[in-house]
Amino acid sequence: MKSIFITLLATIWALGSLAAQADVADNRVSVLASGYVQPIEGKSFLPGAQTDGARKVASTISLVQGKDLVLVADPGMAAPGVWDQVLMLLDSKGVTPEEVTHVFISHHHPDHVTQLGWFPNATLVDFWATYKNDVWADHPDNYELAPGIKVIRTPGHTDEDASLLVETSEGTYALTHLWWSPDFQPAEDPLAEDSEGIAHSRELVLQQADWIVPGHGVTFKNPHRKPVKLTKSQNDTLINAVNKASANWISSFNSGDAAGCANSYEAGGIMTAKPFGTYAGRKAIQAFWGNLISQGYADVRYIEREIEVISARAAVISSKWTMNKAHGIITKELWVLQENGEAKLRIDQFEVLGSK
Repeated sequence: MKSIFITLLATIWALGSLAAQADVADNRVSVLASGYVQPIEGKSFLPGAQTDGARKVASTISLVQGKDLVLVADPGMAAPGVWDQVLMLLDSKGVTPEEVTHVFISHHHPDHVTQLGWFPNATLVDFWATYKNDVWADHPDNYELAPGIKVIRTPGHTDEDASLLVETSEGTYALTHLWWSPDFQPAEDPLAEDSEGIAHSRELVLQQADWIVPGHGVTFKNPHRKPVKLTKSQNDTLINAVNKASANWISSFNSGDAAGCANSYEAGGIMTAKPFGTYAGRKAIQAFWGNLISQGYADVRYIEREIEVISARAAVISSKWTMNKAHGIITKELWVLQENGEAKLRIDQFEVLGSK
């Protein structure tokens, strides 16, 4: 009888664990606009350094989707027209501003909060509380908003800084202001209120995050994380699926099949093609590739292609590329295994470096 009871408990625990893993695997992080901080000639770069100082500032705006959660992070300053693009990207993912359940702010500086009003039904979340209507509810550190999505306190830039950790099938994302831009820049935050505190917070995040979404820049990979360990069978299954899917995309493009190109993406896939823009969803992506194909672009080839395993379900391809009329680089093709065993593109980031 005792052994049956133990077996039953183990079965219940295993089922619960699988359900939790499924919830985490369904989490999505989509960067809607990558921010920046840029000096203006003749003006002081640092706030408060002189009375006529000025600078160009835009916050990185992100969408997080999880179990019963639709969250926008740092809805702040942006150049004219960018918020129109942000709202279009939300719409392409089937999200209206009214359906956003939470807004997360990494800290209280105005450049990260100027557009809070777009989301009238959202609960606001910061480093120590949630706010909805007239209810101010304190929360602890490591506060879980949904399975695999939590708020951690990361003081340093300001005492009120927090970061959002999101576990996904392709690893853990950290939405944070501990760094402003890629490659862990700035190495020393010139505006940090607590330099020792920011060093401790950075170490805390680096221990947990595979991907860093910085406060004013594009997402980058954390090279300090240990490589994931898979069985040979898991690794072979993933690599074979990604290689097959990648080859199908190349074949579709070179045969002039824009619909086949678009079908290589997840339904909510996001493609960033510099210098053209960001495209969300298969319809927009198909239109982009169809336009290129109609202009005679063809014969794409990958050069010095690299593939990196991120998890049992995800891998990233980076490569140089060339075709008959242009050449460039692929900074991130994130391929994710679907339930049917096929790999699809969730994130596609590439750049045109020149024409031929």
